[in-house]
Amino acid sequence: MEIGYFRHREIFNFVSNPYDIGNPIGFWHKYEDNHFLKKLYKINDDEFDVFYKYHLSHSLEHNVCTEEDFFIKVWEIVNDRVRNLKAKDPYSASHDRYVLWIGKLQQFQKYLNSVDKWNARPSHVVIAEKEAIIQKQKQEIETLEARWEKVKGYEVSQKIWIKQGYLPTVIDLFKQIEKLEVPSGGSLLKYDHQVAYPRMISKYFAHAGNDIPVETLRNYYVVKKDDVPVKGTSIQSEHKLFEIIPLKETKK
Repeated sequence: MEIGYFRHREIFNFVSNPYDIGNPIGFWHKYEDNHFLKKLYKINDDEFDVFYKYHLSHSLEHNVCTEEDFFIKVWEIVNDRVRNLKAKDPYSASHDRYVLWIGKLQQFQKYLNSVDKWNARPSHVVIAEKEAIIQKQKQEIETLEARWEKVKGYEVSQKIWIKQGYLPTVIDLFKQIEKLEVPSGGSLLKYDHQVAYPRMISKYFAHAGNDIPVETLRNYYVVKKDDVPVKGTSIQSEHKLFEIIPLKETKK
């Protein structure tokens, strides 16, 4: 008996794999496309990949066809059936069933689109898909360009120069600013992430003309326990040259 594209259940085998196609009695192999679709209608959408690869492995194991040929075979079966079902009388008693089948087949076609690494589908389908991708990318580019125009307003041609050896001093000043409170009570500045200050300093300051890596700065902004850094870099007393003193007392 000629081996088909799909893995058939054996005659009188009532405990076959759930993805096998056909029925346990009768000779029906010349209708394997119908039985393949009949099984497809019953499985969930999240089983498409397993179902497809189960039958693909059968074709490859028995040298029925190449992987690309198998894809084309399945695509043609599904596409022809969608076209056939859409041509059915919309007023027939089976119309609701046809609509369900079309929906299932179209979902499966979306899966097939995702595994078509040869662009083996009809050229008009592939071209339409590529055009949709191009249009989406154009929109994304326009969005990014608009965002870049806004960001450019915050770019600087020359960073603020920190004197050689005084990076810890500048960081100490920023740490003092972090702790300042307004006279009415409450912090002067608030931020949600420890990386905020390292990113700001790295972006707008240079140490003796050299860029300051964010990771270097993050070593100064680490989790603390009782005001003592658990890890990271501490600011030594010889670098604490300035003290920010509020002119007005804050409310307690």
